[in-house]
Amino acid sequence: MSAEIMEKANDLAEAIVNSGELAELRNAEAVMNNDSEAVKILTEFQEKQQQVYQAHMSGEELAPEDKKKVEEIEQRMGGNPAIRAYIEASEKFEHLMKSVNLVITRALQGEDEGCGCGSSSCGSDCGPDCGPCGCS
Repeated sequence: MSAEIMEKANDLAEAIVNSGELAELRNAEAVMNNDSEAVKILTEFQEKQQQVYQAHMSGEELAPEDKKKVEEIEQRMGGNPAIRAYIEASEKFEHLMKSVNLVITRALQGEDEGCGCGSSSCGSDCGPDCGPCGCS
């Protein structure tokens, strides 16, 4: 492997580790994990999710009352500030990672470099909320 490529990969990894997006995600995760109500809701959701998966794998239909229970848990998740903050932080971090992947993919395909933010130095298909990639 090229030492230069590995050095740049390490630089990229360090930049991601030091990014505000990852810091926000880690903070939101810690807050969520320390919120007893959030943990209770998430545990209940994971248990119900496992039941749904098992029913699906056995070819069974989900009973209407189970569907209603899943919807209720999802509403409670959306209503919990700690869970909501974690989801938002997770989406921002995922967007950052997709933007990084887009830059690499475009370079490999011989297209213009850039993150796709729509700025003059980038492409235009990143979407309206692409500020996390750093060139909005």
